[in-house]
Amino acid sequence: MLGPVRRTVRTPRQSVALAVCVAVLAGAGAAGCAGAHVPARPAAPAAGATTEVTAMSEAAHSVVRVRGYASSCRKPLEATGFVYAPERVMVNAHTVAGADRDLEVVLGDGRFAAQVVAFDPEADAAVLRAPGLTARPLRFTQASITAAVVVGYHKGATVPVELPAKVRPDQPAESYDIYNRVRVSLRIHRFQGAAITPGMSGAPLVSDGDRVAGMVFAADTEKADVGYALTTAQFSAVATSGRRATTAVPHDPCD
Repeated sequence: MLGPVRRTVRTPRQSVALAVCVAVLAGAGAAGCAGAHVPARPAAPAAGATTEVTAMSEAAHSVVRVRGYASSCRKPLEATGFVYAPERVMVNAHTVAGADRDLEVVLGDGRFAAQVVAFDPEADAAVLRAPGLTARPLRFTQASITAAVVVGYHKGATVPVELPAKVRPDQPAESYDIYNRVRVSLRIHRFQGAAITPGMSGAPLVSDGDRVAGMVFAADTEKADVGYALTTAQFSAVATSGRRATTAVPHDPCD
């Protein structure tokens, strides 16, 4: 099984060890993470944390499961993604790094073969092309928000959960790319009230019903209900390059 790899994201006021939810290993409930251990089962809400929303929103119909296998590191993957353009799904780059077999997106009873058409290990963002996927694209927003809903799939789940969260204004942060090689500057949202578990990397941070304000990429290792999302400005260039791309791009090695 894969062991955790440390990754630190530094904000102007603090240095926080983050557990980045990556592809989840089948069996044993373990997860390979850039950061410390992430619980294999949904964590209990922290005191004062909001609970899951049971009624599925309109946005949830555009949030997909991402599955595949990376042969080079013998790692099955399971993550969340969201449709942002026709037949295009936005995901974290670390969740599909090295994936070379059975890559697909799953929505309800539909399964769609996918290929990586944009991949940026520094932005931790990638785009999948999934021919035949007809889900309505969600729109991006860069508006300032104080509340949102995280929509994503717990490991092994077939129905997404919706976790309300309080959101701080976006802020700069310093980290490294998904391979811990190159130092990068990020724009992130810190949110509280949503416990991020394996399988939820790539979940959209949704505001105003169907507007994506960010994409989940990490969870705080010390506070179960605190998570971090890349702002839409952080991955907009990747989204643009993948919107009409039809040719697979390199996305090795495993992270």
